[in-house]
Amino acid sequence: MPLLLTAKTLGVWLKSYGLDYMSIGLFGLLHLPYTIKFLWAPILDQVSLPFLKNYLGQRRSWLCLVQVTAIGGLLSMAFLDPVQNLKTFVVCGFLVTISAASQHVLLLTYQMETLKSREWGIGEGIDVFGYRMAILTSGAGALYLATYFTWQEVYIFLSLLMTIGLFAVLIMREPDRFALQHTHSFASWKDRLRYAFMGPFKDFMAQTGWKAILVFMLIYRLPEHLLGMMQPLFLLDLGFTYIEISNVAKVFGLGATILGGLVGGYWIRLYGYQKILFWGALSHGVACLLFLMQAKLGANLPFLYVTIGVEHFLSGITLTGFFSYQLTCCNVTFAATQLALLTSFAGLSRTLCAPLAGFVVEFFGWTPYLILVFLSAFPGVFWVYRIPFSRP
Repeated sequence: MPLLLTAKTLGVWLKSYGLDYMSIGLFGLLHLPYTIKFLWAPILDQVSLPFLKNYLGQRRSWLCLVQVTAIGGLLSMAFLDPVQNLKTFVVCGFLVTISAASQHVLLLTYQMETLKSREWGIGEGIDVFGYRMAILTSGAGALYLATYFTWQEVYIFLSLLMTIGLFAVLIMREPDRFALQHTHSFASWKDRLRYAFMGPFKDFMAQTGWKAILVFMLIYRLPEHLLGMMQPLFLLDLGFTYIEISNVAKVFGLGATILGGLVGGYWIRLYGYQKILFWGALSHGVACLLFLMQAKLGANLPFLYVTIGVEHFLSGITLTGFFSYQLTCCNVTFAATQLALLTSFAGLSRTLCAPLAGFVVEFFGWTPYLILVFLSAFPGVFWVYRIPFSRP
C-alpha cells in the first residue's frame, strides 16, 4: 500500500492542487530509497532490535518496526499541505518509502526462507494477488473515497487500514531457515561487519553473468514504470471520471493482473523462466499500443476494458516471471541483501522513469509518450537471452 500512496494516488491528489505534470513527475523521486535499500539491507539481517527480537524474532521484529514507521509517515502526510509545507511533506514521504522499501526486502526474504525453490513461481503468483489487493485498496479505493471525502481524510483512513498488515506479522511464524543460516561466530566485530556488508556482494558476483542480471533489473519493466504515475492522469485527460477509472483501471484491471500472475506462475513450472520472460515482455510491449488507440478513441469505455484487460493480464505474467527470477539469482544465506540489491536496481528504473514520463508529457504530449512506452519494451526482450538462469 505505501508504494501506490506515494506514486499514482499521490499524483492524482497533487493534481487537485493545480501542480503541473513535470512537478508531479518529480515527486517520483520519493522512491529513491527503493534504489539504495541494499545499503542498509545487511542491518536487517545482522542487527537485532532490543526487546522485540526476543518476542518476535529477527524478521518479524523488523517488519513491525518498518510498518509502524510507514503508518506514521502517511498520517503525517495527511495532515500537511503539500504546497505550503513542501519540505516537511517530502521528508514524511521519504520516511514512508524508506520503510516500504525495507518491508519489501523483508517480505521477499521471508518468502525465500519459507518456500522451497520449486514453489517460488507459484508463490510469486500468490504474491502478485496480495500486491494487487493492496493496489486496489490504495488505488481504486482511494479514488472512490476521494469522490465523497477530502484527500486528507482518505489518507488518514488508508493509513489506519495498514494496521491489518501489522496484525498479520504478529500472527505469522518466524522462518526456521533464518536461524540456521545465521549462526556464525566471529572473532571480532570487524569480521562480523565484513561478513554482513561484503559477504553478500562477493557471493553474488561469484556467479556467472551477474552484470547482465543487474542490467536486466534496470530495463525489463520499463513500459510499466513509464506508465506508472501518468496512466491515471492520461485517462483523466481523455475525459474518464474517477469512478470509471476505479471500475476499469483498478477493479477490472486487478482481476486481469491476478489472473495473469497465477497463469504466469503455473507456466514457469511448465516452460521455464526464459520463455516466460521473453514472450511476456514482448506481448506486454505490443499491448501498450492499445493506449495509442485509446487516445484516438477518447473516453470510449468499452475499449478501455479491452486496453486495461489485455495490458494488465500480460503485466501480471511479466511481474510473476520477473520477481520469481530474482529469487533464483540469490543465495538464501544472504537473501535480504542480495534481494535488496536486485530490487534496488529495479526500483532505480521506476524512480528515473517518473520524472522522464512527466517531462515527455509536459513538452511533447501524450502520443510521443505512449510511443516511448511501446519502444521501451524491446531492450528487456532482447536482454532475456543474455542473463543466466541458474546459480553455479
